[in-house]
Amino acid sequence: MIATQSRAPRHKERFTRQDLIVHIFLLSLGLIISMPIIIAFFTSFKEPSQVITFPPHLVPRKWTFINYVTAWNATPFGRHLLNSTIQSGVIMAAQVVFSVLAAYAFSVLEFPGRNVTFYIVIGSLMIPFELVFIPNFVLISGIGWANTYQGLTAPFLASAFGVFMLRQFFLTVPKDFRDAAVIDGASNWRYLWQVLVPLSKGSIGAFAIFAFLSAWNQYLWPLVITSSDDMRTLQIGIRFFMNTLERGADWGPVMAGSMIAMAPTLIVFLVAQRQLVQGIAMTGLKG
Repeated sequence: MIATQSRAPRHKERFTRQDLIVHIFLLSLGLIISMPIIIAFFTSFKEPSQVITFPPHLVPRKWTFINYVTAWNATPFGRHLLNSTIQSGVIMAAQVVFSVLAAYAFSVLEFPGRNVTFYIVIGSLMIPFELVFIPNFVLISGIGWANTYQGLTAPFLASAFGVFMLRQFFLTVPKDFRDAAVIDGASNWRYLWQVLVPLSKGSIGAFAIFAFLSAWNQYLWPLVITSSDDMRTLQIGIRFFMNTLERGADWGPVMAGSMIAMAPTLIVFLVAQRQLVQGIAMTGLKG
């Protein structure tokens, strides 16, 4: 038994040739996927003459911040950044709150038609946004919310994916917890916010990150629903910034603007990637 126990750690620590091949493959794949971001990063620090040189050089021979200054001053990037932050923050907060409430109802409460209603919610995931794009636009424009923060956020305040994800985790929480809370006189509201939500911080945090990144990267809806510079988000601002350049697409400032737009999402993902993966894994597959 002692010999078996002593051999076990050595077996776990062994790094085989197959592991090396897998690591090399994953590293190469990650480098290929990251290459557009790497190219954009280095291009944003190049002088205009270096951008058009052939053969091209990946790393700038002379580093400069002039592209960031040009991009920031050419359009109201500060306003666009504020709009993107407000839009993403409101959508993230609303989706988290509504998803928690709906997931609790579908996983804990008993009411007629619960499963049918849940399947209808899940079925909405199969409907592409392009299919409801025109009805949403007609509705938002008809009530006078075009070119407003309400119009930017209203169609995305609820998330069927969030309901499904959090429901799956709530189902893994033992029913004894709720029985004990009921015996102590806790209401549904108190059990949800004082027991279930603290136990689900990982999954809720993972969904919040997902909701923020998804809202931040929206392009088609903000492009159509906004009509003034004061209401455009960063992604739309970059697109119109390309049209305002006198020489056409000056890729140095364009890449600088793209890096400004990507910076928040990259920071959020790098800081919270472990929580994102663990939170999704914690949801389980219980039906």
